[in-house]
Amino acid sequence: MIMIDFIASNWVSIAGAIIGLIFLFLEYKANVWMWAASIVMAAFYIYIFYSTQLYASMAIYIYFLLASVYGWVVWVFRNRDRETGDEIISHAGKHFILPVSLGVILIFGLIYFILIQFSGNNTFITIGDSLTTSLNIVALWMISRKWVEQWLLVIPANLISCILLFVQHDVMSGCLFMIFFVVSVMGYFKWKKLV
Repeated sequence: MIMIDFIASNWVSIAGAIIGLIFLFLEYKANVWMWAASIVMAAFYIYIFYSTQLYASMAIYIYFLLASVYGWVVWVFRNRDRETGDEIISHAGKHFILPVSLGVILIFGLIYFILIQFSGNNTFITIGDSLTTSLNIVALWMISRKWVEQWLLVIPANLISCILLFVQHDVMSGCLFMIFFVVSVMGYFKWKKLV
């Protein structure tokens, strides 16, 4: 009975976690179907982050939903081996370090400014929410180009999200993001081997 009550009161987080794990597995494998899973996962996390008052993280999942459609189209029509149909994973190139870094910093500043105006969260939550959002926005753009280095933004974003969710008392989602963090580290090394 306790288990049924737990599932009934946490079904959104449980479903989001399951879909998130499917997405993460497909991303780790560099499988194009990860985009379909990411669309469904985004819908769940829009609700979850709204419920936990992590508004910037909610906004990233709205962006994630729209960008997943874009990413799916790009992955289907770009950077595929014409003979095998396999994904072609590549490196971003050193000339992208400055633009990526500036992108994260500028997006962080903009989101932080918006959140301090409209959110009642404390400074720790606001900074973490802004940082994870900026890292994810830039990483999602990078993953649509199939760059290995996207993981270097996703790894800290997942760890910070995990901490924020635990602080906001969403244990299920916090555990999921801890798994995301671990698999992201593994994904980085897996993608490096695919180049």
